[in-house]
Amino acid sequence: MHALGFSSFHTAPNSSVELHSQEEEVVIALGSDIGDRLHNFKEALKLMRKSGINITRHACLHETAPAYVTDQPRFINSAIRGVTKLSPHELLSTLQRIEKDLGRKDSIRYGPRPIDLDILFYGKYKVRSDILTIPHERIWERPFVMAPLMDLLGSAIDSDTVAAWHSFSGHSG
Repeated sequence: MHALGFSSFHTAPNSSVELHSQEEEVVIALGSDIGDRLHNFKEALKLMRKSGINITRHACLHETAPAYVTDQPRFINSAIRGVTKLSPHELLSTLQRIEKDLGRKDSIRYGPRPIDLDILFYGKYKVRSDILTIPHERIWERPFVMAPLMDLLGSAIDSDTVAAWHSFSGHSG
């Protein structure tokens, strides 16, 4: 791992150790199962762009059955690749604000929601804090995340960052 230039952060959310100024490539998963799901996606993407996330690639849309809490509508899932100067915790706060702006309420974990935005990857970094884990800790157990991720990344390693993401999964390319 060291040869690819990985870095790890183990911080508290209010810690002074944060990444700033340099653009980092990110992958963000999107999901929606209530309301006008396509409209929710379009609004989330628009708000992400306005918040300092430059979207460079979209995955296909995948309609999936709900996981964990199964008594709810079907989801549309996707993911985006982008670049941002936001630090990992700033990015998390930004995505949570977007979720709230689009009507997400604190309710049942894994329950219905107009939009769900999860940071899957942030550059070549591993981040661990009380409120944030990157790479997202449940990527590999969720087909509804893996399908859009494969749309974005494929099996070919085309950059050092993507090589890092593949290595997190144990995938050799």
